Amino acid sequence: MIQNIPHFGETMETLVSCNQCKFKHADVMHLGEKEPVKYEFTIKSEDDMMVRVIRSSMGTIVLPELGITVRPGPSSEGYVSNVEGVLNRMEDAVRISIKKVDPLRQRNAKIKLKKLEAIKQGKTPAKLIIMDPCGHSAIFDKRAKKRKLTKEEMAGL
Repeated sequence: MIQNIPHFGETMETLVSCNQCKFKHADVMHLGEKEPVKYEFTIKSEDDMMVRVIRSSMGTIVLPELGITVRPGPSSEGYVSNVEGVLNRMEDAVRISIKKVDPLRQRNAKIKLKKLEAIKQGKTPAKLIIMDPCGHSAIFDKRAKKRKLTKEEMAGL
């Protein structure tokens, strides 16, 4: 289905599912092009968990204080969430990875989980960065800093 959505323009929603194997894939694709964009938002309080975040299927999310980078893969999906939802997704990924790594990395992962919880509770500030070469990701808060991605940043995505 194609819709004209404010801020995004023409947008297509897709849902692919297989009744036999139960595979499902949903996505929101923006049909127009925008300038490559980088958003930076400093999470300072528990109230910041409610700040709206849109990540397109091409967006890269970085939480530098924890050394976490979420890069898009071949089956990445775009989503609309809030800061807390983004942090919960990161937490889920760390929890899954704990089971597959050596004891030293498990310890480091547990430290990251504790830090993520402190960030969600507003006890530890952290910077949330979204970089999108297609310009469709966003952080909707007046304190979020928005600028065009540099050529160097584009090359690193």
